[in-house]
Amino acid sequence: MKLQARLDRVLPLVRQASELALSYFGKVQGHKKSDHTVVSEADELVERLLVQGLQRRFPGETIVGEEGGATGPLQGPIWSVDPIDGTSAYLARLPHWGVSVGLLVGGRPVLGVVDLPLLGETCLAVAGRGAWMQTDRWGRQAMRVSPWSEPDSESMFCVPSDFHRCHEVDFPGKLRSLGSTVAHVLLVARGDACAALMRVHLWDLAGCAAILTEAGGRLETLDGSPLDLLELLPGAPFLPDVLASSPTGLAEMRTRVWKRAQGS
Repeated sequence: MKLQARLDRVLPLVRQASELALSYFGKVQGHKKSDHTVVSEADELVERLLVQGLQRRFPGETIVGEEGGATGPLQGPIWSVDPIDGTSAYLARLPHWGVSVGLLVGGRPVLGVVDLPLLGETCLAVAGRGAWMQTDRWGRQAMRVSPWSEPDSESMFCVPSDFHRCHEVDFPGKLRSLGSTVAHVLLVARGDACAALMRVHLWDLAGCAAILTEAGGRLETLDGSPLDLLELLPGAPFLPDVLASSPTGLAEMRTRVWKRAQGS
């Protein structure tokens, strides 16, 4: 099946999932999982809707979800879903959270859909066709990373909330943590942030990875190693620090960010 046909089938499902998430917004509480991340009843219900919908639309293809693990072998087309990326923001009634679905073929992100319902933004990408954002107010807009320039006091670098505990940084601009990986990566993909740093699993990146790539950006580890998204599956022994930026920005940001020495 061609990628555009897949997108046409997936987009209504993602928007249906967003409506379900909105119906629970402000009405549910979270609880800690064994990995100390937060989950809510809404996450579980939205993931169930997405997984069942993908199974009907693409029978026999593998689906990896944050809450439910993998439904098949890790070969062939692999769908990865994050029912609510930014659960803490969702539970705090903040707007930066979204429903994310991505498709990997041969480990390469080739299709992505991320819907940010409270912001009225849906970001999409198909390999070879570019990335774009559909908004309630401005319609369709192409997404493109910003050409790299020396960061200044107005430059934005998106980081995790615990960034200050784990890293040192030499950056003259603004550090921002919005509580959502997809929101951070999308800010880079549309040229509003110069870079983002994260430590995440596959489902956090699968949807926005295709969008970033088609917008002219890249994902690499902080130490400069290529990033294999399939190494970010559940049970991975080590999750690397991942940078999102333009190709030039990646090299520059690696000189500006480093791990804090243990015990310091």
